[in-house]
Amino acid sequence: MRSSFSLLLVLLALGACRGEPDPSSLPAAERAYLNLGPEATYVGAETCRTCHPAQYETFMQSEMGRSFRAATLSNSDASWEGIEPVYDAERDLYYLPFHRGEDLFVMEYRLAGRDTVHRRVEQIDFIVGSGHHTNSHMREENGYVYQIPVTWYVEDGRWDLPPGFDHNRDSRFRRPITEACMTCHNALPGFVEGSENKFDHVPLGIDCERCHGPGSVHVEAKRTGEVVDVSEEIDYTIVNPGKLPPERQLDVCQRCHMQGTGTFREGRGPADFRPGMRLDAVLNVFEVREADSTARFRMAAHPDRLRMSACFQATHEPESPFEPMTCITCHDPHVPVKTLDYNESCRSCHATVLGDNLESGSEDIGAAKASACTEPEVVHATAPTDCVACHMSTSGSWDIPHITITDHFIRVPAEAIPTPALTTAEVEARRQMVRLASLIAANPSNREVAEGFMEHYETVTNRPRLLDSAAVRLERGRAEEPLQALAPSLIRLGFLRGDHAAVRTLASQIDTGALDAWALYRIGEAFTRSGEYEAAIRYLRRAVDAAPFHLRFRKELASAYADAGQLLAAVAAYDALLAEDPTFEDAYNDRGFAHLLLGDLVAAEADFRAALRLDSDLEMALANLASLYFNTERADEARPYAERLVRLFPEKARYRQFLETVEKAGR
Repeated sequence: MRSSFSLLLVLLALGACRGEPDPSSLPAAERAYLNLGPEATYVGAETCRTCHPAQYETFMQSEMGRSFRAATLSNSDASWEGIEPVYDAERDLYYLPFHRGEDLFVMEYRLAGRDTVHRRVEQIDFIVGSGHHTNSHMREENGYVYQIPVTWYVEDGRWDLPPGFDHNRDSRFRRPITEACMTCHNALPGFVEGSENKFDHVPLGIDCERCHGPGSVHVEAKRTGEVVDVSEEIDYTIVNPGKLPPERQLDVCQRCHMQGTGTFREGRGPADFRPGMRLDAVLNVFEVREADSTARFRMAAHPDRLRMSACFQATHEPESPFEPMTCITCHDPHVPVKTLDYNESCRSCHATVLGDNLESGSEDIGAAKASACTEPEVVHATAPTDCVACHMSTSGSWDIPHITITDHFIRVPAEAIPTPALTTAEVEARRQMVRLASLIAANPSNREVAEGFMEHYETVTNRPRLLDSAAVRLERGRAEEPLQALAPSLIRLGFLRGDHAAVRTLASQIDTGALDAWALYRIGEAFTRSGEYEAAIRYLRRAVDAAPFHLRFRKELASAYADAGQLLAAVAAYDALLAEDPTFEDAYNDRGFAHLLLGDLVAAEADFRAALRLDSDLEMALANLASLYFNTERADEARPYAERLVRLFPEKARYRQFLETVEKAGR
């Protein structure tokens, strides 16, 4: 047992998370929970273990408890021997996972015949995923966390690219793991404010406080001898989701399992929701409704699918004799999913619905429950009373390959109906977007819906009509909110449409002092596109001041310095950026070009080569290095880079012309 002194040290060491809820803004039922106040802090699962060892031990074996861990061979569910390399046909790259003892790595390489013409090795630092479906992998560079482009798919027993890395969307080693990603796959991390993906502390696994809320108030109450008989009353020092009203119970699970396009309320972020709060006070989730929405769904769309079910809807009717159905009607989050009998949850309602006598104490309760199924006896002979197998079909999801999941849309199995053969155009027509549904908030504003459309455009599919829909919503929003309130969304819309003139005009009409870092960045980029570099620098510098660890903002500021002819300032800015993350290939190329303009050909060549070691297909680094070699009378050294440019970008005539010039000079 941990001493009270050491426990107090834990409490003091863990500061309050940012954006704590204001208890006065919460409904009365929620204000009762003392750990929703700003004084409550997170204490960690090990602290919970001291009083709840049994729950801790089983939870650590559950899917949530194993959600995130250090990357070691012992912690991996994957096969690490005799691996067939993963081939990315879009980019002609291979990925080979391998281990050295307990350490895990992946090698990216390209072949030309039997020769290896590109090779990059990165160590894997974290494994994400319990191994129930997948193990994905992450690397960390000075606190910046990125996804690695290999995933182990458990059911198929195979390595492949992670979801979203195919169809030329492969970001290789630079897909950022944002706070929103981390806070659903893990306990609350030490997110560095003003960054996109930097953390000063990365926990290892979803913990108790993700569902129960911060534990400091509860721990202090127990330390001082305050005891509550929870069989008789609620202990308001900690949230027990089972004691929450049904909608608040659902909110705890929906925070991460209502998958869709998430948009946070103004001033709120991924760490701001606490169990017991209304989720719509922090977050809304939008999802496209298509013509075949009942057939197609995402991996973690469980609450959305459950709400479609007659079981769910019937128990939430005012006159229902049953407890309203929620996730914990069937799931016990403290134990692995494979240890639960989900059929028992079904029978607890449906035996009564069918008129069986299940009075307390009856010796025939088990038989009565078993007889509740109305299928013919011949069905029982092949699949004895398996409610889940019949009424919750298994399926793939449209967003993650190589997995099979249980569809939470509970329904009577439909009779087999022959599916007509459809052309590609007909399939696409069926999947055309019908509307963007709000899954959390009942009445989102026009501005919020517009943000949903734009977020969906940026993160899921870049269909231009999504931006058209956003524009319509923002136009309607002008009748609801002043221009200043709509400005960040209007700036985002103009930026995504490439209408930089509209962004610059809007910047002249509003108070830009109230804008966030993203809006300032987008305005700065709009001025860059018009060649107004001094104005661009002003806005980009303000964006960096607001978000000093956001590397994309810092890169664009450095580029603006270079465009403005402030080359020494540009080099200094690139130096600082690469000190933060020495694997930022674009920054090496851009710094190399600044060195080139300064006449430092040695430094320029070193930077271009460094960029290409990280990404052998980086267009501008290839072009810059080829040009440098050609213009310093090294045509033979320029030729392979010119050839690669032609091979990668055959549609660009200037590269073919350059290659011809290089070949002539080399004769």
